[in-house]
Amino acid sequence: MIWIITSPERIYEEAPVITALLAAGATRILLRKPGWSTQQYTRLLDKIPAEYYSQLMIRDQPLLACRYKLAGVHWSGEARLQMHPAVAGGNTVLTNGENTGMEEMWPVSGQRKQQFRYLSPENFKENSTGIHSAKELTLTSTRFNTLLLSPVFNSISKPGYHGRHTGMLPEKNNRQVLALGGVNHTNVHLLKNWQFDGAALLGAIWKTPAQAVETYCRIQQLWNKSDLT
Repeated sequence: MIWIITSPERIYEEAPVITALLAAGATRILLRKPGWSTQQYTRLLDKIPAEYYSQLMIRDQPLLACRYKLAGVHWSGEARLQMHPAVAGGNTVLTNGENTGMEEMWPVSGQRKQQFRYLSPENFKENSTGIHSAKELTLTSTRFNTLLLSPVFNSISKPGYHGRHTGMLPEKNNRQVLALGGVNHTNVHLLKNWQFDGAALLGAIWKTPAQAVETYCRIQQLWNKSDLT
């Protein structure tokens, strides 16, 4: 299983590159643009053919995940901290007036700012989140069925961000665990032996966007050829 995470930086003609990667067979592409507004995500989604929406995850935008029928939501650490079940019952009303019948998640009681609101992960088939230590495999809620563990190898996109999770994973608590950080064609073959279920690519793909599809296909083929022995 190979995921691709979008670059946090602006990429020229990014939507066509994303579309080409999806057409080439990328399992999931995670739209992750820290600092982006809902409107910016919407503009990007509108440039991607609807036939590929079911292959897209999106960071901290559950309303867009519902509206565009995306595969699911990637929840940041900040979003996880904000989650707290609303005391009052009733249905969630979206900003466009649609009633979803979903449980809404509010910031923890006592906080003054109420602008951050999150739908419950239970409303999505797929929920992912990032972790940074093997201990978190058992500490993270099972509501998150895919965990991105980083950094595994030395980061490509963040020089000086050194890998520290090589080796066999402990009990995964029935979740999929993907290796993130420095994964490329030279090391992806190691991951199955370490009990990873796949990898999430970032720097390897966006270091040279013009070669994104070629790079993805090479890494995917190497992943497919790797085995557990």
